[in-house]
Amino acid sequence: MDWISIAAVFLLAAAGILLWKNWKLKRDIYDFAGRLEKNLDAVMSGGRLDPAEDIEDSLLGKINEKLIRADQIWKRKEQESSRSREAVKELISDISHQTRTPIANQKICLEILKSQNLPEETRNFLEKLEHQAEKLEFLFQNLVKLSRLEAGVIQIRKKEENLTQTLRTAVQEVVPQAAAKGIALGARVEENLRVSHDRKWTEEAVYNLLENAVKYTKAGGSILIYAGKGEFFTEIHVEDTGKGIKKERQAQIFNRFYREPEVHSEEGIGIGLYLVRQIAEGQGGYVEVHSEPGRGSDFCICLPNGKKKEG
Repeated sequence: MDWISIAAVFLLAAAGILLWKNWKLKRDIYDFAGRLEKNLDAVMSGGRLDPAEDIEDSLLGKINEKLIRADQIWKRKEQESSRSREAVKELISDISHQTRTPIANQKICLEILKSQNLPEETRNFLEKLEHQAEKLEFLFQNLVKLSRLEAGVIQIRKKEENLTQTLRTAVQEVVPQAAAKGIALGARVEENLRVSHDRKWTEEAVYNLLENAVKYTKAGGSILIYAGKGEFFTEIHVEDTGKGIKKERQAQIFNRFYREPEVHSEEGIGIGLYLVRQIAEGQGGYVEVHSEPGRGSDFCICLPNGKKKEG
């Protein structure tokens, strides 16, 4: 056999070895990707991880070891978080019960006393006490509501429903307050506007905006609520002719317990707009405001048109 034939044999052998190594590498990569994907899926779904004992010293084995450790830590944290939520839930329930009952009893006693034949001065005093009891009840109701939402005790759950009906219910709740101040309350919403939203909490958010609008709009002013579906978001606007908000304060008003200096004489504790923001963001949306002092404000809750996966 001449040297050319020998070289050809070596070349063929080298090519064969190269092809075999290439095939083995591809097989190992596919096997690695498949097993890694399987383990990642197991982590995401809470299933059992493949221990990969046969490849303990391989790259997959090392990654797998890290995944198992991360999965164990994740599950332990979840259990701790669940226990914490249950503890908070019990505490909030206890506080709610312990405060609701004495306030309710106090209001009943005040009603009984007011029905008696009492001097005018005493009757005025009782009315002031009743007003303070109502303020205290309002304070605790809102603090409990906020605590439940922040602690994850209350879940925001979205489904496609008639947003028009949600807005109508919120508007009906502020009609007496608006009428008492002579404020014109208008609405411009199509009859069957269907959007994926949490009806109860969206109603709560819109009511908070409307209540604020009534509170800070002078007698004889006007409030308009309107909604429409855009390309990506459905917008709910509450527009008023109230006092307006300075530009440098517009970001702060959505902070918890924030109140503008000039409204401290008004009733409230500064969590209404914070709740609005929490509810909007909990549904994958956001809230914004456009306002000018002396000309009023336009608050807008934007909810995504697509369905947000429930947590």
